[in-house]
Amino acid sequence: MRFLCLPFLVFSLFFSNRSIAKSEDLKPINLQLKWHHQFQFAGFYAAQIKGFYKKHGLDVNIIEGGINKPPLKQVLSGSADFGVTGSDILYEYIKGKKVKVTSVIFQHSPYVLMTLKTSNIRTLSDLVGKRIMVSEDQGWLLLRALFFREGIDLASTQLLPHSWNNEDLINGKADAFTAYSTAEPEQLRQLGYQTSLIKPSDYGLDFYGDLIFTSETYAQENSETVEAFNKASIEGWEYALSHKQEIINYILKLPGVKKRGITENNLLFEADETEKLVLSNIVEVGHVNLGRFQQMLAVYKELKLVPQNANIDGLIFKPTKYEWQRIIFISLIVLGIIFLLFIVTVFLNWRLRKIVNTKTKALLNEIEQRKTAEAVANESKEQIELILQSANICLWDWDLKTNQKSFSKQWYNLLGVNPQNLGLDFDPFSAIHPDDLEKSRKIFKQNMGGGRGNDLLQFRIAKANGEYIYILSSSKVIIENEKVIKLSGVIIDINEIKKKEQELIKISEELMQSNSELKKFAYIISHNLRGPVVNISSLFNMIEHDSMSDDNKIFCDKIGISVNKLEETLNDLIEIVSHQKPENKSLTVIDFESELKQIIASIEYQFVSSGAKITTLFDVRTMIYSKKYFESILINLITNALKYKSPHRASTIHISTSENDEYVILKVKDNGIGIDLDKNKSKIFGLYQRFTPHLDGKGIGLFIIKSHIESMNGKIEVDSKLDESTTFTIYFSKNLNKA
Repeated sequence: MRFLCLPFLVFSLFFSNRSIAKSEDLKPINLQLKWHHQFQFAGFYAAQIKGFYKKHGLDVNIIEGGINKPPLKQVLSGSADFGVTGSDILYEYIKGKKVKVTSVIFQHSPYVLMTLKTSNIRTLSDLVGKRIMVSEDQGWLLLRALFFREGIDLASTQLLPHSWNNEDLINGKADAFTAYSTAEPEQLRQLGYQTSLIKPSDYGLDFYGDLIFTSETYAQENSETVEAFNKASIEGWEYALSHKQEIINYILKLPGVKKRGITENNLLFEADETEKLVLSNIVEVGHVNLGRFQQMLAVYKELKLVPQNANIDGLIFKPTKYEWQRIIFISLIVLGIIFLLFIVTVFLNWRLRKIVNTKTKALLNEIEQRKTAEAVANESKEQIELILQSANICLWDWDLKTNQKSFSKQWYNLLGVNPQNLGLDFDPFSAIHPDDLEKSRKIFKQNMGGGRGNDLLQFRIAKANGEYIYILSSSKVIIENEKVIKLSGVIIDINEIKKKEQELIKISEELMQSNSELKKFAYIISHNLRGPVVNISSLFNMIEHDSMSDDNKIFCDKIGISVNKLEETLNDLIEIVSHQKPENKSLTVIDFESELKQIIASIEYQFVSSGAKITTLFDVRTMIYSKKYFESILINLITNALKYKSPHRASTIHISTSENDEYVILKVKDNGIGIDLDKNKSKIFGLYQRFTPHLDGKGIGLFIIKSHIESMNGKIEVDSKLDESTTFTIYFSKNLNKA
């Protein structure tokens, strides 16, 4: 119990000081926007007008941006506490600017090079010799890197200061200028002009967009304020994206908006495009990934824009308080889950052994009963007569002098016949199974020849309904004047014993099969648990030990020991893991969008590194299913799509849902290298099957998926074309009562 309570104690410690400043005065904050009022900053407006900033003890003054108010300068000079800027801040940090990134709002950069369609400028190389309007602090570094990567000398173009006036593109003062994909293209479309956009992402450069930053000094002296501002701003963005029209109506009333010609249609377009850049349905709003910044730094180094020894240590804001509590809290939660799984698995193993032992004992008892019955048939006549008083044993008698045959009541009940329907000429051999007839006649002939009798004979005989049953017969010969005059005996119904004997054979076969299934199950457990353990180990190794206090280092060392222990526990678990019955699966409501978001977050680094893009179309948004199974199915399909992406094109994954009367249908389609179904279709879902030797993989993912789906009354299909696409179609049964 003490161990189980420990996570809750840590949870309480972690949150004990989170709700502060409720009764204190609001702290004044100045936020410098990077441009004029528009939906680009919707989350900050929402946080202000809906009271999220006040809830966190802040009184925020939002300062409109413009050409003369660069956010970096405003924050470093102390005119603003926080600013909104782009990924160029990484370059400024390397140059020595003392700043901290606190949150990332746009997961993709909106900066593009925009031209009129009539100019026929479609690609980067088309800009050679052309006039381009740029702004040094508005995404130019990203676009500059784009020119360098494509090998285009900027000297071959004519760079002009940005006027931020769309008319300059229309009247020919410039052939192209840097723009925001969420705003200027729609503004020109409203004026009747079609545009062409040159996007860095089309050339393999995918940088962060809008982000929140502050000065290093402010972050060090006001750590809790930074956290509060982040939380309130993120809440504002979540609200704004789900209440677009409300925020648009507010923006239209802000000073200068209508004067700049901004319309409701402009803002509606900007809102939809902004949501695509925020990726709130895939990644948590505000999430900062150090790996993305490292990739950006690698690009700068590759293009020799920064020194090769440049680093970005310290760029990202990290709370100075409560960090060790968070680490321990998360680690204990994970430890608790794995410990619980360990206990459940041990319990299932014990229960299975108990069931097997019970069944084996029962079957052995049945065998003993059979032996007892056979022994009774071999006993003397006196012993048989005693048993007849309490047992359901049939008696028969055949007087050879008169040819009269008599049978006990139990005999007629056994065969299900009416005694009146059997005449004196009834031939007992007519009811014996053809395969047993020869040996029966042989014994009878021996008895008629004066044999000793008392021979045990096991054979099948037909009941009135045509069903054959097993019986055991023992007879006695009565001889007079060296001539057989009478036969008598007993018949015992052993049909149920025969059935039990067959069941024992079947159980033995099932037990052999269970051994095979246990091995498969052990591999599945290894496959599903090893990934999280590796992730925990990787996260632990990312902790900056040098900057910790001695006490925190002790805590971290203990966590490291626990992580290593986890791997040992996993190996032990594989040794003792057993079988899990399908009826033990628990059902819950699966929200496709929410589950996808959680899965992408869990593999974020792999997802971002691959450069893949996910699109969704959820005609069915929820279903009833096993959460554990669904997560396993979807994460296997997505990671497979990332792993087997094509080297010749950007990776895309499309996930959709639909339904019919029987199934909820999930489709996962990618544009990867594909599978040769002519060679591999029959074994694609087999255990340890791998079809791309040069790529890492254990060959059990699809086997796990198929096992999960079929155990829940579903099915899975695959369609694939080499070097084109692969589509997995999963049919989730709506009838899970028998799953």
